[in-house]
Amino acid sequence: MKTLLHTASLALIASSAASVHGASITPRDGTTPPGFGMNVFYDVDIHNTDQFPLPEWPNSDNAFAAFKAAHAGVGLIPDTVDFSQVDDRHPDGGYANLPWGESGSDNLGHPAVDPKVYFREGVTAQFSSAAPAAFPFGGIVRRFESDTTDPPPPANPEGRYPTSGEQYLSTGTTILQIDFNQPVRTFGFFGIDVGDFGATLTITLANGEEKEFKIPPLSDDGEATGSVMFWGIIADQMFTNVRFSSDVLPVVGDSFAFDQFTIGIIPLPNAFGLGTMGLVCLTGASAFRRRRIS
Repeated sequence: MKTLLHTASLALIASSAASVHGASITPRDGTTPPGFGMNVFYDVDIHNTDQFPLPEWPNSDNAFAAFKAAHAGVGLIPDTVDFSQVDDRHPDGGYANLPWGESGSDNLGHPAVDPKVYFREGVTAQFSSAAPAAFPFGGIVRRFESDTTDPPPPANPEGRYPTSGEQYLSTGTTILQIDFNQPVRTFGFFGIDVGDFGATLTITLANGEEKEFKIPPLSDDGEATGSVMFWGIIADQMFTNVRFSSDVLPVVGDSFAFDQFTIGIIPLPNAFGLGTMGLVCLTGASAFRRRRIS
């Protein structure tokens, strides 16, 4: 039996007319949800070509800034991972990338395939496939090759690129899950090239109960390729697992990029002063519902 609960209060309202580079494109109805919970942050900047990245994404940046600023209200400090090759939080000094032309299926032991992400205060997030029987891995760290090279590098992804630095997580929309080593409360990310081929992205937060969010597609046949979005949530309950699912198989053509995974974390003494605990913040998208499974 499943009990569905819906939030009703308003948070950050995404703009209904998103920024566009080089053309005027209106997001499909439902891209901007009619009513967010107070803890959800979302906005999008529409692109219309896979030949080069958007030069800027002000709507998404504003949503990210609002998300980070809201952490102070719950006693947390935002911490962001951008899959950089140099990162002092990572035990190896930074994140490896898998070169283009090499598949994840043939390199399951490579550190760039299903990486573990390291935040402050000992919080980690392990990426993996939510359906290992069908898809053996969830995501791969790739390095973006500049579009200024002539000719461009082979297999450089169409419409996908980082929002910070030169690396990002490449994934399909039906296979990715994230497991945290301790309960978290907030989570946010940038998504690049999400929903340009008709996929509705569903994000599920789980820790016994489940909370489900949906981001409707931006276009049906690649018209909004290369678009950038930010999605974030400060949840009312802690969770340890995040799953990403879609109604379009990644092998058909709606894969996308993730970057700047952000959680809110700070060592807080417990009620008895006996220790500290890292609290983490998660991001969400459109509709917010909680499912109790019995």
